[in-house]
Parts: sequence; structure tokens; C-alpha cells
Amino acid sequence: MAVSKMSKLTLIAQQEYSERILSAIQGFQGVEIRDLFQQTVSNEWVEEYFNEIDPLPSQDTLAKIDYQLEQITHAIRFVEHNGSSREKGLHLKRQVATLKTLEENFDEAALLSELESIQELERHFLDASSRQRDLSEQESLLQKWQALDFLPKEYALRSSKCFLGTADASIWESFKQELKDKQIHYEIIYSDDHIVNFVLLFLRAEQEEVQELVRQFSIVAFTYNRTQLPKTELASIQREMMKLVEEQKKLARLIGQKKIVIENLETSEEVLLARKNRWLIHDRFIKDDKVFLLQGWIETDSFKSFETFVEDLIGAGNLYIEIEEPTDTEINEEIPTKLKNHKLIKPFEMLTEMYSLPKYHEVDPTPWFMPFYFVFFGMMVADAGYGGLMLVATTVALRTILPRGMERFMRFFQILAVPTILWGLIYNSFFGFSLDYTPILSTSDDVISILILSIVFGVIQIFIGLGLAAKENIKAKNYLGAVSDGFAWQGIMVGAIVGGLGKMLMDSQGLFFIGVGLAVLSALLIIVTPMLQSKSKLKGLAKGAYNLYGITSYIGDLVSYTRLMALGISGGSIAAAFNMLVGYMPPIARFSVGILLMLALHGLNIFLSLLSAYVHGARLQYVEFFGKFYEGGGRAFSPLKTEEKYVNIEQEK
Repeated sequence: MAVSKMSKLTLIAQQEYSERILSAIQGFQGVEIRDLFQQTVSNEWVEEYFNEIDPLPSQDTLAKIDYQLEQITHAIRFVEHNGSSREKGLHLKRQVATLKTLEENFDEAALLSELESIQELERHFLDASSRQRDLSEQESLLQKWQALDFLPKEYALRSSKCFLGTADASIWESFKQELKDKQIHYEIIYSDDHIVNFVLLFLRAEQEEVQELVRQFSIVAFTYNRTQLPKTELASIQREMMKLVEEQKKLARLIGQKKIVIENLETSEEVLLARKNRWLIHDRFIKDDKVFLLQGWIETDSFKSFETFVEDLIGAGNLYIEIEEPTDTEINEEIPTKLKNHKLIKPFEMLTEMYSLPKYHEVDPTPWFMPFYFVFFGMMVADAGYGGLMLVATTVALRTILPRGMERFMRFFQILAVPTILWGLIYNSFFGFSLDYTPILSTSDDVISILILSIVFGVIQIFIGLGLAAKENIKAKNYLGAVSDGFAWQGIMVGAIVGGLGKMLMDSQGLFFIGVGLAVLSALLIIVTPMLQSKSKLKGLAKGAYNLYGITSYIGDLVSYTRLMALGISGGSIAAAFNMLVGYMPPIARFSVGILLMLALHGLNIFLSLLSAYVHGARLQYVEFFGKFYEGGGRAFSPLKTEEKYVNIEQEK
């Protein structure tokens, strides 16, 4: 498996079929629309023949779709937050459907009618809430003046006046003393720790003195112009608030009844998001009052099925469709990358994507690193209990319909549960306990053996990486590069291994000298090859010597693989320590608090073990493996698709 072979698609039809064709392309989910107005060598004909075409999409249409999407989002939020909790409403359960089915069942008039109905309820609800707030404020105010037993506006004596005010409690005593000194009558209507509401009665001749006191002590004047006493008004307001409470309960029930349409609203949102995605690419193709012309990238193997699909929809006589090989310029500057792997390897593509996709003509590293990551992950977690738990959890999760990204993530860990179980059985570790059999490798007695095994895995992976480097150079017809970047380094590794075996294990001088000779010859090739490639022999020699100095990095690479041993042993040791800790508890505590403690501690250890294995396993691929042959820098294939916010769109056939 490798990078999918891509072809450039050209499709021409009458303008009247444009929306149907775009909808079909979106449902097919296998065509990336090219931007014909982008300044590239491949698009010169557009300026020559279609220079009067306006590539801008209809902003009015996009604004309308955005407005409808905002209305749907707001309506769902309003119904959920303000509807009666007694009414049950379910969100759209994730399902698999085709875009054609969704759009055929979409009724825009019914959607607008439903939104208007919800908006009408919202207007009533907001109006009632506003009135309730106003009445609540009035109630709070009048409760502090309900002891007032006369109407100020009816108090009209020629010789005296009244004043209603509010003073801060901290200055009341001082203010009261001033009133006594000036023989001004006061009466407290309400007081608490913060304020004092009062009434002043004074002669008209003393009005200026009262005003000065009010200014001096920052008294807030209170004007009461109602026709009834505060106590009577307060009772009236409370009756009105009771009516509003009943009205809001009724509105809450009516709003709650709208919860049953949330599923329909979310389905409509999915359709509108699909329409928006189609309109967002209207500036990439040619469309006028007569002709519709677009170009795009499609997998070569998918063209026949796409051609049949569109011709059945529109009619073979109503469109022209063809594919062509990409030019060298398009391969270097524009063509996207789409990986094509077996279903067991496909979940591991996300690790390649996290690093960088390969360029169009570059090797896909996914199938090459997948077996190593598979083994390494299991070796670093290495607990049959943890692996079994992973397998059960991911299998149960995958029995439901998940978002695409989450589904791939679950499949990724479902596959990795298998090596975790196998290495757990090899190490005889089950949630940190040892089962009743002798382990193949003991994490306490066979540490050196596990360490050597880790380095052996590293040697194998690096050897394969160097082979891929040689393969890529041969594909580019850089045969000397294949020697200096791949075969020569492999020769040094093989020579070192053969020499080491001859010297330390087999006590064979002949084998030792063969290994040393192979390593020395390979080292000379690393030095000499740049001299053959370079015009300046001196510069070539310096470059070769520098390349050979890179042998120190290979030692560091091999040391990095010892983390396979370290993490595998540490995770199991921590789990065993947790078990020992709980084992020291008294029997009563062991089967009560101990169980909860075991769940918490093992849960933490599982999380840390999986995280460490995920991160360090990826690091071994990115640094030690990819660094030998892989460049990356490809652009991801981005077909015209839907958002799949609520529905997994199945490719139409």
C-alpha cells in the first residue's frame, strides 16, 4: 500500500445542472475541487478564455445560510435551557446516511415555520421575564417603604413640607443628631445594616436648611408619585407576580414541548452546513448563465465509479467528463496526498498525519512503522489486564456510531490492546499481579535480556529505515545517494553485528575479520561517495567525513530504544506496588476503601502507561525511524464533503 494515484478531473455541463452536480460530488466525497482562478501554469487558459467570469460566491446566499444556522443553534439552546424539565427531548443520535437522503427529506418551509414558532415563544418568554424583573425591582423597593402611611403628593399644608430620603447607615447617627439640633421632625420607615429610609417633616421656612443637610450628608431623595399607599401597591404587585409565575410555567411547558423537534433541527443544520460548504467553493470553478466547468483531483481508481454515478444522475449526454495525468508542475506544487492502506493499518495513518503527510511521489511510512509501533506499544504497557480492559472498552464503544475521528481513535487502541495483552502474558502481569505460571521474560530476573531485545528491535527498525532511504534514492535515480544514505550504513551495521558475534559469542577470528572488513569498506563508501558526487573533491571528502561522524547519532538512536524496557518494567512495578499497598490494609479496609483506592490508583497507572506508550512510541518513529529516510511535506487530500456534525455521511455509489 502507498500514496493513492491521483488524476486531474475535468467536468463540463450546462449551468442548470451545476447545483445537482455539486451536490453529487459532495455526496461522493472523493473529489477535491481545484481553484481555477489561482495563478498557476495549469490555469493560464482560464484567463485567456474566461477573463470576464466573476469568481466570487454569492455573499447573499452565504449570509442567508449563516443566519439560518445561527437561528437553529439559538433555538436549540433556548428550548434546552428554558423548556420544562418534565418534557423529554433527545438530540439527534449519530447515524449513517447519504447526503442525498438528507437533502430529499429536508423541508425548508417547515424549518422556517418551526423556527418562527420557537421565536414567538421566546418573545413571550422574554417579555414575561422582563415584566417579572421590573415587578421584582418595584417589590424590593416598596418593601422598604411599606410602613409609609400617607401619600406625599396629598400632603399640602401651607406652613410645612415633607421629604422622603435614603441615608447610608454609617452616617445616620450624625445626621439624626443634626436633625435634633435643628428641631426637624423625622420618622424612620425602614432600616438595616446598610441604609435608613426616613421621612422629614419641617416648616417651609426651614427648607433651605434641610436641603443643605441633604447635600452635606449625601442623602438620596425618594419620590413617590403613586396613587395608593406603598403597602397597597405592594400587594397589587405581588398578585401580578403570581400571575406571571403561572404564565411562565405555562410557557415553560409549551417550550418544553418543542424538545421533540430538536432532532429535526439538528438534521436541518447538517443539511445547511453541507450547502454552506458547497457555496464556499463557488469561487473555485467557472459558472455563467450557460456553462458550468470545474476541475478537481480524484483517485484514479475511483474515476469509473464517479463517472457512472454522475452520468446516471445527470445523463451521459448532458456533460463532458475526463481525467488526465498531472503535470510535473502540478505534482511538485499542487497535487494532494491521500493514503491508501489496509483496514488494520489505516488507524495508524493518524500518526503519519501528526508528523507530516508524504509528498505525492514519496513512500508512505505507515505500513512500515505500524508493525514496530504495534510491538513497541505492547512492550511499554505490558499488562494483560490493562490490555483486556482496553479491548473491552474500545469494542463496546465501536458498537455505536461514533464521529469519524473518534472511531479511528477507538480502532487504533482496539488494535493496540492485542500486543498489550500478549506482552502482559510474556511478562506475567495482570493488573500488577503475577498469575500461576513461569513468565517467558521476568521483569525482575531478565532485565538484561529485555534490554538486549529492545536494542535488537531498534537495530531491525533502523536497518529497514536505511533500506527505505536507499529505495527512495534508487526511485529518484540517485544511485550514489542510495549507497551513501542507505546501503553503506547497513553495511556498517551488518559488519558490526557479524564482528561482534564472531568475537564475543562464536570465538571466530575469521568471522570477526569479515565483520570488521565489511564495516571498514562501508565507512570508506560513506566518505568516497560524496567525493564522486561533488565537483570539488576536497569539499566532497569533508562532507563524507562529516557524514561518517554521524555514526555517533546511531548510537544515541539505539540507546533510545531502551525506553521499551524501562517503561514496560516501570508500569508493571508501579501496579505491583499499588497492589502491595492495599494488601497491607486490614481486611475490613481492604474490601471497602481498598477497592476504591485500587480503582483510582490503577486508573491513574493505566492513563499514564497508555500516554507514555503513545508518546514515546511515536517519538521512536518520528526521530529514530523517519529521520533515516522520510521527508514529508505533502498536502492532505481535501474533498468536497459535509461537516458530519451529527451524521456520518456514507459515500454515494
